[in-house]
Amino acid sequence: MIECAPLSIFGGWVNRVQIKIGARLMLANMAVLGISLAIFGPLLQEADPGILMIFCLLTAVASLTLTPFLLPWICSRDLRAIQEVITGLKRGNFDVPLKIAPEPSDPDDEYELNRLKREIHWMRRALAMREQNIRRQSEHILNLNEALRIEAITDTLTGLYNARHFWECIGQCFNGHLHTGEPFAFVILDIDFFKRINDTYGHPGGDRVLEEFARTLREHTRETDVVARIGGEEFALILHRVSSRDTQDLLHRLHGQLREHQIQLTPDTLVKITVSIGYYVIEQQPPALLAHPDTAEDIVKRADDALYWVKNNGRDGIMAWHELTKDYRERRLKLRVSNRPPSYPHQSTDTAVDDGDSRTRTLA
Repeated sequence: MIECAPLSIFGGWVNRVQIKIGARLMLANMAVLGISLAIFGPLLQEADPGILMIFCLLTAVASLTLTPFLLPWICSRDLRAIQEVITGLKRGNFDVPLKIAPEPSDPDDEYELNRLKREIHWMRRALAMREQNIRRQSEHILNLNEALRIEAITDTLTGLYNARHFWECIGQCFNGHLHTGEPFAFVILDIDFFKRINDTYGHPGGDRVLEEFARTLREHTRETDVVARIGGEEFALILHRVSSRDTQDLLHRLHGQLREHQIQLTPDTLVKITVSIGYYVIEQQPPALLAHPDTAEDIVKRADDALYWVKNNGRDGIMAWHELTKDYRERRLKLRVSNRPPSYPHQSTDTAVDDGDSRTRTLA
């Protein structure tokens, strides 16, 4: 609180603000009198005393009449400026101009409202700095949350989406298809004989193959497609807005790129890999005699059936579920029913009979 230094005048207490306001009013009245004399002075030089008295009375009345108009300008302009600053602070605006007179050498000689404006100015600067710090901390927290979100959905080794996020995506795509009829393809890719790579070159060599494989997938798919690593050497794609023909053409190009790509494990060691691919395309009108999937899990199982066929028929190939024979699809369905594997997206294991290639998928 700003305290006013009181002065004893005629036995009463009057503060400096009242003295300064009174002085300003006196100057204003003297200015009115001076203007009146300047205008009417020549006419009053030869006037009788009665007219002179009337002039003085009219001048006094004019001064008193102008006082209510001068008083707000003299006393309230600083208060209005302070009010504008406070209103700006309420709205988060810290840049409302506030004119402050220089601080005198003797604090007792300073106009109290000017001192109040100086205090408000320092308070405003402190609030602005605090607001800026809060904004920086909020941005930092948002960045940390975004980093944690990305970390939670990303495979550490390859930088692709992880399995948990991928199964969420496939469920969202299936629900979107039910509402809009938009087609999409679900693709599973499995690196052939990956266990032999680990046994021959060790886990660093296997990790290098996985990283290069993931990079090739990203380079040859669209930004709108979802690419993920869902198991040790198993990857998956969601291709949006594609037909069966589009999916077949894209996967044949991708399969050729993966076969021809040389992966450098050491300065003197280059390896090539092959990949088995199974996929299922869900369209608004499925092929004749083929039932529409009821759940997202059905889509996963159908692509997995196609992949299983490739793994047991020479590998290094591509198969669509709708290209499988009816007898094979029925055998796979009976096998799943008899084995009763855990439902997607929990843990499941599917192993192809081979001495150098085991497929284990963690659906979590």
